[in-house]
Amino acid sequence: MEKADILSNGNGSAKNKNLQKETDIAQLQKEISLLTSYTADTVYRLYYQTMKYDYISPNVQRLLGFTAEEMQDINFRSLILETRIVTNGMQTVSSFDELEKMRKEGDVHKWQADYLMRAKDGRKLWVSDVSQPWFDKTGQVIGSVGSLRDITDRVIIEERMRQEIDRFSNIDALTGVANRREFFTALDRELKRITRSEEDVSMLLVDIDHFRKINEVYGKDIGDRVLIEITKVIASCLRDTDMVSRIGGEEFGVLLPDTSIQGAFWVAERIRSSVLKTELLIGTDKTPIGCSVSVGISSAASLEDKLSSDMFKEADTRLYIAKNTGRNQVSVDEIMHTH
Repeated sequence: MEKADILSNGNGSAKNKNLQKETDIAQLQKEISLLTSYTADTVYRLYYQTMKYDYISPNVQRLLGFTAEEMQDINFRSLILETRIVTNGMQTVSSFDELEKMRKEGDVHKWQADYLMRAKDGRKLWVSDVSQPWFDKTGQVIGSVGSLRDITDRVIIEERMRQEIDRFSNIDALTGVANRREFFTALDRELKRITRSEEDVSMLLVDIDHFRKINEVYGKDIGDRVLIEITKVIASCLRDTDMVSRIGGEEFGVLLPDTSIQGAFWVAERIRSSVLKTELLIGTDKTPIGCSVSVGISSAASLEDKLSSDMFKEADTRLYIAKNTGRNQVSVDEIMHTH
């Protein structure tokens, strides 16, 4: 064989190898596209220098409405409205530049985050992103390889569950009204609201007289029924903007926004007289039980420092006076002569 033929065969062999390599790559890409089309996840490879996709599977169109070709020309970050880093305790962050810097330096490996994203048609959806670093031949992190999944339904359910948990954590389990923590949260909120105005806010502490005796004579179950019924009577005497809460035991707090101490006195009197008139039919034999309450009042206008702790202390002191000077009465120093 002549030398020219050998060289020709050598070049042809090299061309064949390159052609085979290109064919193999094309076949591999085709297989990858086929595999990723069978999963609900969108698989991608993101290049950090441009923050654009080197590869993203076609089913991204089902996720975000953009075609794979469109996504390769979009800066992914521009679609993100909110970021929660799962690997950082679901912390919401306004910017993840520092986290990306740490990842590029190799300090962060597995990346898991939830994004609130804007789709092509303007709708918002939550997307889970789970990825690993993408290294170049020298071992430097140049991007990430991962998958995106629509988790909007899960996030909505979790948010509803959180709201329910928060709601129940602020409610007294027996009576169904606000508990002590919620009462003082609301009182602090009202005090903050009136700081720069001339409005007033008042509070009542209502305590059932001789409640321990009711428990001793009729039992705790009947005592619980009494608490529930008294709660209903108190609530019936209030406006929609007022709040009744069970502070603890047989003691209730009543928050009265936009109410002076004079107005609070008449609300307290209405509660006291309504409870006294109510005959509670308790138990299977409908045993009638009569109750009375004592009430202490406090108003923000009478305090130099508008603090909920000071209001509670003042109302509690007046409740103590009411209970120790005969019970079944309302105690408020400034207008004691009207009682």
